[in-house]
Amino acid sequence: MMRLFNRFYALYAVAACTILFFTWGLSSRAYGDITPIQSGDFQMAKKFDQRLVVFGDSWSDNKTQGRQGKAWTDWLCSMINCHQENLAQTATSVLNGKYAGAVVDNQELELVDRLSKTNLADFKTQLQQWLDAELPTLEGLSEEEIKFRQEHTIFVVSFGIWDIWDLVTKNDYNGAARSLERRIKTLMEQLTQLSERWGSTELKVILTQAVDVTFLPGFKAAGDENKNAVSLLEQWNKSLRLAAQAWQSGRIFLFDTNAFVLDRIRDWQLYGVGIEQENGLGKNLDPGWENTSDPCVESGSGLKAKVMMSKDKTCEHPEKYLFWDEMHLGSSAHRLLATEIYHGIDGELVNRKEPEAATPAESGETAAIRHTRDFAA
Repeated sequence: MMRLFNRFYALYAVAACTILFFTWGLSSRAYGDITPIQSGDFQMAKKFDQRLVVFGDSWSDNKTQGRQGKAWTDWLCSMINCHQENLAQTATSVLNGKYAGAVVDNQELELVDRLSKTNLADFKTQLQQWLDAELPTLEGLSEEEIKFRQEHTIFVVSFGIWDIWDLVTKNDYNGAARSLERRIKTLMEQLTQLSERWGSTELKVILTQAVDVTFLPGFKAAGDENKNAVSLLEQWNKSLRLAAQAWQSGRIFLFDTNAFVLDRIRDWQLYGVGIEQENGLGKNLDPGWENTSDPCVESGSGLKAKVMMSKDKTCEHPEKYLFWDEMHLGSSAHRLLATEIYHGIDGELVNRKEPEAATPAESGETAAIRHTRDFAA
């Protein structure tokens, strides 16, 4: 009888722990505790012909193992023949193996998120990591050598996707809107600090706008949480553009990532109904999309997937899927994104020994070039 009694309490304890575990997982936006991927791992260069310094989240991180193919920053560097110092941050969830990305300011995260997501370096932390490595390299250099480093460095600042996701899950829309404005202000303040501490008022910056999260495969089942997503997206991108236009410490190439993604979706949809537009959309030439709504990789999540040892299922033609997984672009989209940014900054932000040098053939061409990606001022 005593043995049965002890067994009952043991089972009760296990059940209670299981309930607490899943409650904690759900309360942390279904991502659970996260582990950064090679946090702060970047290679500083003392000499270079051209340099790309990347601050951002999982959409610009070139250190992830799950993404198919090269990140767009790698593609861009191959086009302008540059050295890359990538500080963008990605992490995997201990709970379900999903990816999460950095935000502009960890202080804006709610307490339930702060317990996990602040393992990732936000923009302020990434910038400090880079300055801690860069400033000592300037010691002993002549003014001419320092000026060369400054003139041949392009900064990428790519946040927004995980900020928007954090904001759309808030019940208080007005509170979310205020948090959004604080994040934009923090982002621009950090750029100003970079200018002041690095000693240059002629920074060259590629700044990416946010994407409508409702188009991502991972948000299809989010339901009512997305009701404010479009409004928050529009506010984010409008506020970011206005702040970029008012900034006085350099040149900003503002890339409309949302328009880029929508163009890829429209290209496939118009092709499906036999409509071609003058801007090239509807031809579906590169890469010849097969799917622009579902992820190429589908994986199980949660405790069941861990127990069953389920494996990811990959589509047959990954290069023809717009999305690699539920939250990130696929290989062809990264290549096309880099190509479009290259066309926007070539001759503007890029210093070349040979101004007429052609784009590498492997970079490909975008199906259509919109005029919504341009310089902020």
